[in-house]
Amino acid sequence: MRRIGRGRRIGLAAAIATVAAAGAASERAAEAAGEDEESSCVVCHRDPDFLVTHPNLYQYYQDWQRSIHHEEGVTCSDCHGGHPEAAGREAAHAGMYAESSPESAVNFANVPATCGSCHGDVEEAYRESAHFEHLTHIQGEKGGPGSVARRGPSCVTCHRSMNTLTLDVTTVEATCAHCHDQDNHPEVPADARAALNKFLSIDRFERYVRVRTDPAQAREFLEWVDAQRGDLSVLWHTFELERIDAATTAILDALRARRDALRARGESREGSGQHIPPS
Repeated sequence: MRRIGRGRRIGLAAAIATVAAAGAASERAAEAAGEDEESSCVVCHRDPDFLVTHPNLYQYYQDWQRSIHHEEGVTCSDCHGGHPEAAGREAAHAGMYAESSPESAVNFANVPATCGSCHGDVEEAYRESAHFEHLTHIQGEKGGPGSVARRGPSCVTCHRSMNTLTLDVTTVEATCAHCHDQDNHPEVPADARAALNKFLSIDRFERYVRVRTDPAQAREFLEWVDAQRGDLSVLWHTFELERIDAATTAILDALRARRDALRARGESREGSGQHIPPS
């Protein structure tokens, strides 16, 4: 029997894995398409005529269709209510409220609770924050959400809604600066940018350790890093930059120590002329 070279075996395995992944993705897409076909929300709002007659509603559908929410099976009615199984417009919209209504789940002031139905740990952290206190104070004091409530930041202020985004070092400073001007803690935008840049450095150190360490030996440490990074991502929603910086520093210190140990081991073996296998 003809033997297959190592390079060809790897290529074959990669091809098989690619085909399998593509098949799984196609199956998920087919399932999603089937669900979409059954939803009157989708059937109506994806109509190309909406691009002209109701461009905002058409864009909402486009944003959702490309989103992680769609991929994870979160439907229009999960957040907006209504009856996607109904064919007629009035029946499908029965029980829904306009976004401006205090009873709407997607009212700006109600968004944290709506998002929290899935992202409970993040909502809990956000409710600890001064941002949340400000949002609820403004709403209660003025008697209604509307434009006044928008003075308090909510989930959609940073993450948008259907097609969510994550702030990075090029966007976080400008986002914070919408509220934090010369009269409202002007140092916050720059401090947030520095804190986020430091947080993102965790990935760089983690990759260094992962590449240069035997997976079996590094598993426990890397699982700890992943868990700590997950907790830190939640902590970010308290917006307490000092706590965030302390937690970030603790993770980075542990990663630097592991990196330095790997470097010292490598230099020691190089000096002795030994071959250096992965740790």
